[in-house]
Formats: sequence, structure tokens, C-alpha cells
Amino acid sequence: MRKQQESSDNVVGKQFRNSHEHQGGEFVQLHFDQIPVPCCRVDVSTLIQDCNELFANLFKSSKDKLLRTLLLDVVDRSSYAVIEKIVSFPSTNRFSSSFPIVGPETVWLRRKDGDNPIFPATLTFELVKDNQGRLTGYIIVVIDETINRKRIDLLEKDRDDLKKKELLQDEFIAVASHELRTPIQPILGFALLARKGLMSEEQAWDGVLEEARKLQHLANDILDVSRIESATLKYDMKNEKINHLLTSITESVRNEIKKQEVSISLGYHEAEADIEIEVDRARITQLITNIVGNAIKFTDKGFIRIESKAIPEQSELEIRISDTGKGIADEVMPKLFEKFVTKGHGNIQNNKGTGLGLYISKAIVKAHGGEISAFNNKDGGATFLIVLPISQNQKKE
Repeated sequence: MRKQQESSDNVVGKQFRNSHEHQGGEFVQLHFDQIPVPCCRVDVSTLIQDCNELFANLFKSSKDKLLRTLLLDVVDRSSYAVIEKIVSFPSTNRFSSSFPIVGPETVWLRRKDGDNPIFPATLTFELVKDNQGRLTGYIIVVIDETINRKRIDLLEKDRDDLKKKELLQDEFIAVASHELRTPIQPILGFALLARKGLMSEEQAWDGVLEEARKLQHLANDILDVSRIESATLKYDMKNEKINHLLTSITESVRNEIKKQEVSISLGYHEAEADIEIEVDRARITQLITNIVGNAIKFTDKGFIRIESKAIPEQSELEIRISDTGKGIADEVMPKLFEKFVTKGHGNIQNNKGTGLGLYISKAIVKAHGGEISAFNNKDGGATFLIVLPISQNQKKE
């Protein structure tokens, strides 16, 4: 890339020299504006003596305004040292006709107007001398690097994002591997106890089945996370009577609640009983079950309340899931929907989930064009708020 830049600058330099006649030790411009890139001529003090229209346009100015101004007037302060280093080159190095080029150097230039007053550019200086061999100034070729800089910035951002994803993936694999081992140890333990006659086969099989279900649940969640992050999780969207679906989920969960001091209820306006929204039935069931299951784990006694309410003026349906449990720890709240965040918080003894449910839940809501949030209730417990869109056709009905 640098060799190509130098080659281009040499061509421009030749064009510039060919467009001049030598008269009494001075260069006289003939066809300066025919040079196809922004360029100017300055004296040894970097006072601009001439420039082409492309150079003036680059600074959103005119040739008349730029002439007799110092080069530093169009250079950002952050690049002053670079310019000073370049113009001091002839005095600190032998001038050779075989090496009359200095640069290219990347600098930041400044224009008075425009959306981007400071912009990156590469400058190449060609030393110019009179017929006595004395340095009289420089031909400066300017290449605007704004687009290239944006591309570089995007590439660097993509690289940083990729590194972050790799770190998160490594962390996920490490934690997932640990979590997968967790139910395996009890399974081995039940088998060994039964084999030694220290536990009945029936008790051992009950324990094995419970741990196997946990292992299956974790494996399914890990698979879902993998599909979410690779954007391959599929959704079968159909119009569903959402409150009928919530009723079915509530009854199913009620039958599985083992805590006698915890109850669950569902409420919605009777007029909205048959309201339909477009959802993936299986994924919405997974979503509500995840949130309700979380509420059950952190509620020793009390109730869990599911409420559904249409907001027609906003074309939205709100689903609130509230509990009377321990609430959400302050340090957890900002990262509640991240992977494995809830594994180390709350009632540790009862926290037997995978730590992936809320992450998956958020992804499901997002795929439905909705939003999910959570907050602690003033009188204890927590509430999860799920907002799903209602189609315009349903709104009119």
C-alpha cells in the first residue's frame, strides 16, 4: 500500500515538474489545475504560494483565501510536530536529487466548515530547488483518508467485537462444562449407593431420573443459546388466543408446584379473553414457564400472579408476572438477562435452574418484536413485565 502511494506521488510530481518552465531560478505555473489530486506549493516557511481547485475544495475554501496563509493554518494542532519534522528534513539531511520525496505522513487537517472539520490525510512533500540548488519550497500532495479511516475504524471495531465474543464464548463453554458435570456426579452417586445396598433401587432410580431431567433441561438450554447466538433459532409464528394459552400454562404450572404455601393465579379482562396475537406457541410457553419457574424458586410462601392486559392505543399487550418472594439483588438487576448471572444469587439452596432461562427469555421476546424488563415491588417480591405487539388487524377488531 505504501509503495503504491509513493508511486502515485512520483507520478504527480513528474506531472507538476512537466507543467513548469524554469525562468530565472523561479518556477512558473502553466497547468497546475490539471494535476488530478489536491496539491499545493509552499515556500520554505510553509507559506502557501499556489494550489489547485481540488486542494481548495478539500478545505471547503477558495484559492484566494488559501494563498499567502501558512500550511499550519489548515493543520490540526495534534499534527504540528509531524509537519515540523518534515520541513526540517532538508536541514538535517543531505538533499539528493535522487530522493526528493519526504513522506507520505499521516496527519490530521482542519477545515473551517463542514460536518467533519477535522479529517485524516496523508501528505507527501516533494522538495523543490532553484537553479542554484537551493531549497525554495515544497510541492505537497494531499490524499483525503476519511473513507479509509472509517473503514479502519469499522474493522477495528469488528475485531474488538470478535474478541469480546470469543471471550464470552470461552466463558460460556467453561461454565456450561461445569454445569453439565453437576448432575452427573449425583447420578453416579445414586448408582453406587444402590449397588452397595445403601439405598433401595427405587430411591436410586428416582434420584437418577430427577438428575437426568436436569441434565436434559440444561442440554436443551445450551442448544437454544447456541442457536440464538448463531441466529438459527426457528420460530413458527401463528395467531394465538394469548389468554387461552396463558390459562393452559398456568394450569400446567399449578399442577407441578410442590410448595403447598405458594399459589398461582391468572387475571385478564373478560372482554379480552379471545384476543389474538402472532406468536410461536411453544416459545411463548417456554418464556412464561421460565419466568414463572424463576418466581417459584425464589418464593418460599405467598403467591405468583400473572396478569394480561391489552393497550390498544399502543398496539401492545402487557403480561405481568409478580411474586412475593425475595426480590432481585441490586447487583444482579443490571445484568439480569445475561447468561449464568442468577446462578450465584438468591436462595442458593433452591436455585437449581440452568442460569440460562432469562437470557433465552429475552431472546424470545425480542424475536417477537417485544420487550422484557424487571423491577422489585415496594411491598416485596419482583415483577417481570413482558410487552408484545398486537397486529393492526387485531387492533381494529
